[in-house]
Amino acid sequence: MLLLRGAVRCLATSARLEAGADKTKLAKLRKITGYSFVNCKKALQQHDYDLERAEAWLREQAQAEGWAKASKLGARATPQGLVGVATLGRAAAMVELNCETDFVARNAVFDQLVREAAVDCLPLADSRPDDSISTVELATVAGADGRSLPDRVALAIGQLGENVTLGRAAVVRAGPATHLASYVHPGQERDRAGVHVGRYAAVVLFEMFDSGKDVLTPHRFGRNLCQHIVGMAPLSLGDPRPPAEADGSTEAPADGVTGSGSGSDSDGKVETRLLDQEFLVEPDVTVRELLAEHNARVIDFARMECGETAAGDD
Repeated sequence: MLLLRGAVRCLATSARLEAGADKTKLAKLRKITGYSFVNCKKALQQHDYDLERAEAWLREQAQAEGWAKASKLGARATPQGLVGVATLGRAAAMVELNCETDFVARNAVFDQLVREAAVDCLPLADSRPDDSISTVELATVAGADGRSLPDRVALAIGQLGENVTLGRAAVVRAGPATHLASYVHPGQERDRAGVHVGRYAAVVLFEMFDSGKDVLTPHRFGRNLCQHIVGMAPLSLGDPRPPAEADGSTEAPADGVTGSGSGSDSDGKVETRLLDQEFLVEPDVTVRELLAEHNARVIDFARMECGETAAGDD
């Protein structure tokens, strides 16, 4: 009788320990994946509480559900979203991710996807500096887990419950004697990966030579230029020569991502050319005059405003 009672107590203790271990695995799986209690429990039960197999199954199910939901929601407009800017050394990448509502744009899952997409596009700056990234090329960009951007977008759609679309992307690389600066608005501090996100973003490449004067540091000067580009929305760089030397040629329209070119004041587009715009911080001087004062030269710039492509398509 005593042996029987002891055996029962051992079995009860073992069951409690096993239940405790199962609860620990359940909590860990929920933390790793972010999926619901019910789904995590189902995954563990179907895979004999093997954590790795349960996680893999959950992600496969979520991916399939995401693509199915993406097909249903694909026709919905996505005027909201964020632009992520990642910088590493002398390279920068800008990526726009769009969604339906501002509520989702402020969601942590959406925010993290924008940041990851920007970081994953950085290697493209080595093969194609200073250029926009086509939709086809953007679809081939893979993350650290090996999944493509479209797969991760579909997964986000399944988690967020509304349409999410990849917008534009561009990469920029600075030369040895060139400075690179970036800015987003509304402003956010860069994370550990060097990424910041906002509805508006700008990147500028510029040279700044020592003039012997008490001028701003390249970091602060570049930030001021980016703030101007975000606020004044130039479409092109303009003729870098002094106005007296300009030949009066007109400039080609910009592609909505980067601005460069030349043109005379007579073409009616002074307000869209960076060099001829009144400087945002000091309206008494033009950007051209500001550059001359600081012995600097803008080589190129890129600007993105979240949703402007979608708005233009309406």
